[in-house]
Amino acid sequence: MLVSKNILPIQEYSLPFGNFQFFTDYVSCDIFEGEDLDTEKLLQFYALCSDFFQDQRYAVIELRHSSYSTDPSFYIKYSDLLSQVKAQAMVVANTVLAQINEYEAMCIRHCPCRAFHTVGDAIDWAKQQA
Repeated sequence: MLVSKNILPIQEYSLPFGNFQFFTDYVSCDIFEGEDLDTEKLLQFYALCSDFFQDQRYAVIELRHSSYSTDPSFYIKYSDLLSQVKAQAMVVANTVLAQINEYEAMCIRHCPCRAFHTVGDAIDWAKQQA
């Protein structure tokens, strides 16, 4: 999945809708093709993040090489739950996925959100966010 700059994940989890790797200050997400990330699945993911990071702020790096949907209203309804998220980066493989990212990013108001073409650039940017 994601091994960047020779850093191995501290913990890895597989949920029915994707695989997740946890690092010191960020989590990488590889969501399965065709998934619909509804409120229930997003709550499950962020509960996992809360358990792992405790009170520490962290970044979310989405590896968007496959097509899946996210309920953008989740980010508005549950902004208080997302207070520990310091940045959200999407690594997109093509223009169509970048356009989807732009729409979802309009709903992400709890932290900076940006798309990248490489994992390394996404991680570097996310680590620089307050």
